[in-house]
Amino acid sequence: MKTFLIDPQKCTGCHLCEMTCALKHHDVFSLEIGNIKIESDEDRGFHVPTKCMQCEVAYCMKSCVASALYRDEVTGAMLVDRSKCIGCKACIMACPFGSITWVTTEKGSEIHICNLCDGDPECVKVCRDHAISYIDQDKINRDKRQETRYRLTEESGSS
Repeated sequence: MKTFLIDPQKCTGCHLCEMTCALKHHDVFSLEIGNIKIESDEDRGFHVPTKCMQCEVAYCMKSCVASALYRDEVTGAMLVDRSKCIGCKACIMACPFGSITWVTTEKGSEIHICNLCDGDPECVKVCRDHAISYIDQDKINRDKRQETRYRLTEESGSS
Protein backbone atom coordinates (compact mmCIF):
# COMPACT_ATOMS: atom_id res chain seq x y z
CA MET A 1 0.00 0.00 0.00
CA LYS A 2 1.19 3.52 -0.75
CA THR A 3 0.79 6.72 1.23
CA PHE A 4 1.32 10.44 0.81
CA LEU A 5 4.27 12.14 2.39
CA ILE A 6 3.98 15.92 2.51
CA ASP A 7 6.96 18.16 3.18
CA PRO A 8 5.68 21.70 3.82
CA GLN A 9 9.24 23.03 3.92
CA LYS A 10 9.48 22.34 0.19
CA CYS A 11 6.08 23.77 -0.81
CA THR A 12 6.27 27.20 -2.48
CA GLY A 13 2.51 27.69 -2.68
CA CYS A 14 2.42 27.69 -6.49
CA HIS A 15 -1.02 25.99 -6.49
CA LEU A 16 -0.16 23.87 -9.53
CA CYS A 17 -1.29 20.74 -7.67
CA GLU A 18 -4.70 22.31 -6.97
CA MET A 19 -5.25 23.39 -10.56
CA THR A 20 -4.06 20.07 -11.98
CA CYS A 21 -6.41 18.16 -9.67
CA ALA A 22 -9.36 20.30 -10.74
CA LEU A 23 -8.45 19.82 -14.40
CA LYS A 24 -8.10 16.06 -14.02
CA HIS A 25 -11.41 15.60 -12.22
CA HIS A 26 -13.56 18.48 -13.48
CA ASP A 27 -12.00 19.62 -16.78
CA VAL A 28 -11.38 23.16 -15.50
CA PHE A 29 -8.41 24.99 -13.95
CA SER A 30 -9.64 26.12 -10.55
CA LEU A 31 -8.33 26.70 -7.06
CA GLU A 32 -11.80 26.08 -5.68
CA ILE A 33 -12.73 22.53 -6.68
CA GLY A 34 -9.59 20.42 -6.54
CA ASN A 35 -9.25 17.67 -3.94
CA ILE A 36 -5.98 19.12 -2.66
CA LYS A 37 -5.67 22.55 -1.08
CA ILE A 38 -2.69 24.69 -0.18
CA GLU A 39 -3.09 26.23 3.25
CA SER A 40 -0.87 29.30 3.41
CA ASP A 41 0.34 31.61 6.13
CA GLU A 42 1.95 34.45 4.23
CA ASP A 43 2.99 36.26 7.43
CA ARG A 44 4.98 33.25 8.59
CA GLY A 45 5.99 32.32 5.06
CA PHE A 46 4.84 28.74 4.76
CA HIS A 47 2.46 26.68 2.65
CA VAL A 48 1.07 23.25 3.49
CA PRO A 49 -0.57 21.00 0.90
CA THR A 50 -3.59 19.36 2.52
CA LYS A 51 -5.61 16.48 1.11
CA CYS A 52 -7.31 13.33 2.24
CA MET A 53 -4.78 11.41 4.28
CA GLN A 54 -6.60 8.13 3.64
CA CYS A 55 -6.71 7.54 7.40
CA GLU A 56 -6.49 3.99 8.63
CA VAL A 57 -9.23 4.80 11.13
CA ALA A 58 -11.50 6.81 8.83
CA TYR A 59 -13.88 8.95 10.88
CA CYS A 60 -15.49 10.17 7.67
CA MET A 61 -16.49 6.64 6.76
CA LYS A 62 -17.66 5.87 10.31
CA SER A 63 -19.83 9.00 10.35
CA CYS A 64 -21.56 8.29 7.03
CA VAL A 65 -25.13 7.28 7.85
CA ALA A 66 -25.75 6.21 4.24
CA SER A 67 -22.64 4.00 3.97
CA ALA A 68 -21.65 5.99 0.88
CA LEU A 69 -17.92 6.04 1.68
CA TYR A 70 -15.81 2.97 1.06
CA ARG A 71 -12.19 2.01 0.33
CA ASP A 72 -10.93 0.98 -3.07
CA GLU A 73 -9.57 -2.54 -2.65
CA VAL A 74 -6.58 -1.90 -4.92
CA THR A 75 -5.41 1.62 -4.01
CA GLY A 76 -6.90 1.95 -0.53
CA ALA A 77 -8.41 5.30 -1.56
CA MET A 78 -11.54 6.54 0.13
CA LEU A 79 -14.27 6.66 -2.52
CA VAL A 80 -17.83 7.94 -2.66
CA ASP A 81 -20.76 5.93 -3.93
CA ARG A 82 -22.71 8.89 -5.28
CA SER A 83 -25.86 6.81 -5.62
CA LYS A 84 -25.88 6.36 -1.82
CA CYS A 85 -24.68 9.81 -0.69
CA ILE A 86 -27.56 11.82 0.79
CA GLY A 87 -25.58 15.06 1.14
CA CYS A 88 -25.80 15.24 4.93
CA LYS A 89 -22.15 16.41 5.15
CA ALA A 90 -21.43 14.34 8.28
CA CYS A 91 -18.21 13.15 6.63
CA ILE A 92 -17.07 16.75 6.13
CA MET A 93 -17.57 17.50 9.81
CA ALA A 94 -15.88 14.25 10.88
CA CYS A 95 -12.68 14.70 8.85
CA PRO A 96 -9.91 15.86 11.23
CA PHE A 97 -7.96 17.35 8.31
CA GLY A 98 -10.79 19.27 6.64
CA SER A 99 -10.01 17.37 3.46
CA ILE A 100 -13.54 16.57 2.33
CA THR A 101 -15.32 19.44 0.64
CA TRP A 102 -18.80 20.23 -0.63
CA VAL A 103 -18.49 21.52 -4.16
CA THR A 104 -21.11 23.09 -6.39
CA THR A 105 -20.54 23.03 -10.14
CA GLU A 106 -22.82 23.28 -13.16
CA LYS A 107 -23.42 19.54 -12.68
CA GLY A 108 -24.77 20.05 -9.16
CA SER A 109 -23.44 19.78 -5.61
CA GLU A 110 -21.58 16.84 -4.11
CA ILE A 111 -18.81 15.90 -1.71
CA HIS A 112 -15.29 15.72 -3.03
CA ILE A 113 -12.53 13.58 -1.61
CA CYS A 114 -9.16 12.56 -3.05
CA ASN A 115 -9.43 9.27 -4.95
CA LEU A 116 -5.65 9.00 -5.46
CA CYS A 117 -6.18 9.29 -9.24
CA ASP A 118 -6.54 5.51 -9.34
CA GLY A 119 -3.12 5.04 -7.75
CA ASP A 120 -1.19 7.57 -9.87
CA PRO A 121 -1.79 11.00 -8.25
CA GLU A 122 -1.49 13.92 -10.66
CA CYS A 123 -0.58 16.32 -7.83
CA VAL A 124 2.60 14.34 -7.16
CA LYS A 125 3.58 14.36 -10.84
CA VAL A 126 3.27 18.15 -11.19
CA CYS A 127 4.88 19.16 -7.88
CA ARG A 128 8.13 20.60 -9.18
CA ASP A 129 9.45 21.17 -5.65
CA HIS A 130 8.78 17.58 -4.52
CA ALA A 131 6.69 18.72 -1.56
CA ILE A 132 4.26 15.86 -2.22
CA SER A 133 5.38 12.24 -2.51
CA TYR A 134 3.38 9.05 -2.93
CA ILE A 135 5.48 6.14 -1.73
CA ASP A 136 5.24 2.63 -0.38
CA GLN A 137 4.39 2.64 3.30
CA ASP A 138 6.96 -0.03 4.04
CA LYS A 139 9.69 2.31 2.75
CA ILE A 140 8.84 4.95 5.31
CA ASN A 141 10.34 4.17 8.66
CA ARG A 142 8.56 5.12 11.87
CA ASP A 143 10.99 7.97 12.65
CA LYS A 144 10.32 9.65 9.31
CA ARG A 145 6.55 9.50 9.81
CA GLN A 146 6.86 10.94 13.31
CA GLU A 147 9.20 13.69 12.10
CA THR A 148 6.76 14.67 9.35
CA ARG A 149 3.79 14.77 11.74
CA TYR A 150 5.80 16.87 14.17
CA ARG A 151 6.79 19.36 11.45
CA LEU A 152 3.20 19.65 10.19
CA THR A 153 1.97 20.33 13.72
CA GLU A 154 4.73 22.84 14.45
CA GLU A 155 4.32 24.73 11.20
CA SER A 156 0.54 24.85 11.38
CA GLY A 157 0.64 26.19 14.93
CA SER A 158 -1.47 23.26 16.16
CA SER A 159 -0.72 21.27 19.25
